[in-house]
Amino acid sequence: MGPMNAVHGRLMIGVVGLGRMGTPITEALRRDLPVGVFDADLDRRGAVPGARWFPTLPALAEAVDVLITVLPGPRELSACMADALPALSPGSLWIDLTSGDPVVTRDLAERSRRLDIDVVSAPMGGSVGEVKAGGLVFFVSGQDSAVAKAIPILRRLSRRDGIRRTGARAEDGQIVKLLANGLWFANAVAAAEAMLIGQSLGIPSSELHALLRDSAGGSRFLDDHLDKLLEGDYFATFGIDRVVEELDTIAAMSASAGVATPMLDASAALHHQALDRFGPVLGELLTVRLLEASAGQQLRRDPAQRGDPHQ
Repeated sequence: MGPMNAVHGRLMIGVVGLGRMGTPITEALRRDLPVGVFDADLDRRGAVPGARWFPTLPALAEAVDVLITVLPGPRELSACMADALPALSPGSLWIDLTSGDPVVTRDLAERSRRLDIDVVSAPMGGSVGEVKAGGLVFFVSGQDSAVAKAIPILRRLSRRDGIRRTGARAEDGQIVKLLANGLWFANAVAAAEAMLIGQSLGIPSSELHALLRDSAGGSRFLDDHLDKLLEGDYFATFGIDRVVEELDTIAAMSASAGVATPMLDASAALHHQALDRFGPVLGELLTVRLLEASAGQQLRRDPAQRGDPHQ
């Protein structure tokens, strides 16, 4: 059953992975498309009312026209597709939303092509709230014909300018997404260091934040994310071990490219230290917590800005 042969032109979509992002993505697709689901965690059965639960991954893959994977990382993706690819019908479309490893994606895409399965890699940027608002960004790569089939589905989830075409190779989207993440991790560390210096030298954190945000050193992190950190949020929606995994993949990419990356290497070393200190727990910004411990202070909004009655 090919992707465009569904009854009345409606696609039967299968989603693998009903985690933090996979569940709202499935809910959004379920609003106007028939969706089947599978997750290795059987407790997630029924997580999306109206979506059809399949008892095994091969059973789901056999039944769908389009398979969408929303998984934690490349290890899980490799294990998933070892079971799914043999069960997908020739002419099916596989859309991978996982932020993974370009080498893994390239190898899986080559296996898919030999089975006449179209592949689109579309690692995403955004939060649960942005899923619900249709505000995700996708770094989309793959052959033009496959991407053309995937875009109408991704448009249901993306913001108006959220489809970012990155290349014809399946791994291109993974390369760009990893580099974007690596820059964000490094920028978060550098911004936290700057904030700790200024706060230690007597500049109120909220005032310093506003000044830096509107300076030549401004960034997406300062614009959109530092406020949460100043409230004590270390972004416990993504594990520090997953951050390190991505940074290690970037290091492998730089070695393959023959490009020295001393700044990214320094960021990776700090994130490794945070993983060693705190363990594989949730907290995308635990490296900032490590910096705070070293400085003997926390980055927090000034008491007056919090409305503290005792100040």
